[in-house]
Amino acid sequence: MSGGERWLSGSDDSEAEFLKRSRSRAGTSATPDAGLRPAREQSCRVMARGTVLVVAVVLIVGCREEKPKPVRVVGLEGSIVDVGEHNLYFDCVGAGSPTVVLEAGAGGSTRSWQYVRPELAKTTRTCSYDRAGLGGSGEIPGVHDAADEIRDLERLLDRADIGPPYVLVGHSYGGLLVRMFAGARRDDVAAVVLVDASHPDQSSRFLAALPRGRPLTALRRDLRLPRVDHGVAVRASFALAGGVRSLHDAPLVVITAGQTGDPNHDLPPAIRRRLDATWLSLQDGLAHLSTDSVHVIALRSDHFVQSFLTGQPDVVVRAVRAVKTARGGRPLPPCEQVFPGRGVRCA
Repeated sequence: MSGGERWLSGSDDSEAEFLKRSRSRAGTSATPDAGLRPAREQSCRVMARGTVLVVAVVLIVGCREEKPKPVRVVGLEGSIVDVGEHNLYFDCVGAGSPTVVLEAGAGGSTRSWQYVRPELAKTTRTCSYDRAGLGGSGEIPGVHDAADEIRDLERLLDRADIGPPYVLVGHSYGGLLVRMFAGARRDDVAAVVLVDASHPDQSSRFLAALPRGRPLTALRRDLRLPRVDHGVAVRASFALAGGVRSLHDAPLVVITAGQTGDPNHDLPPAIRRRLDATWLSLQDGLAHLSTDSVHVIALRSDHFVQSFLTGQPDVVVRAVRAVKTARGGRPLPPCEQVFPGRGVRCA
């Protein structure tokens, strides 16, 4: 996300229809009153003792709630799993280790990765999912923040038996979540790829870059993070991600979109240049989260680098393959070696 684009950078036009269709196609294991939520299973051992007079005295000597199991969704490729008060939709393809976990941007879903998943799945297990309230997943009642979304992901990985090590790939707002997960689960994360990812300080840095003495009211408004948007406590979530100051020596590739611009604002070239320079500086800051990092600019891509229509999904695929090879103590190759040819520029 660059320039004056809002933190919520659009979503697939068909998300609502996808949600409606997926809920109507849930298998018989899903409860009829909870969308795609699978029923919890309980296993209890019951022992009766004593003399039967009028009624038997029943003593429950053991009752254990089993870990919810994934349930396939009829008519869709993926499954759902109960993570507590709601369910999450996910889909894993391919085989091998480490497992690539794809984290979409705000408003995005498993569909956001449709142009990179098939290629990644050729060499390793690749999983994407819908966060609460998106795509085929149930909603979290009330307002939630990034910490709640991280807990959801941890439960999903556990209950769907998606074990570490992980290569985390985060786009836009999803980059904040990847940053938090990698910071909290350092031993489980093999590497990270950030795709035009959000930065915790982007709002304040953008506002500071604007010239004084000019109102630019609409732009300033859009550059300020909303407190809550679509049930997500946005400001609180950005602040939480800012608490992760280092990814230590985890292999890290930062991909920045080369095509900037905001259709909502017709900005003077000088202001556009200021905002673009600020975004590039923020992306450089993300690359400094790790001592083993590469920063590349996808010159032909807009914010959705992973999209075939407006981006360069091959850049994302090459980044994932590079960090996957570099894990285990081997450093990343030089940027020019990872991303040869045209269409990219090493920062």
